[in-house]
Amino acid sequence: MNTIDIRKNLNILQQNFEGEIHSDQVMRILYSTDASDYKEMPLAVVFPKNETDIQLLVNFANSNKTSLIPRTAGTSLAGQVVGNGIVE
Repeated sequence: MNTIDIRKNLNILQQNFEGEIHSDQVMRILYSTDASDYKEMPLAVVFPKNETDIQLLVNFANSNKTSLIPRTAGTSLAGQVVGNGIVE
């Protein structure tokens, strides 16, 4: 599946998602780097609100053949939290 189709599907996902889904350029740029030298633009940045949102994300990533990139309070020094999937 190509990036355009996945972005369209993200708009559909938003209808049942209680958290936030950001696919705008600014948020994607902000989350394209960490404390390392690596930089890779993600498809989207999401902030799940509850367990149901996380289940929806896992199903979405699986059906759209993309990755979920968990990002927590810390930042990486080796590029583990950057990628072309969905940053959560």
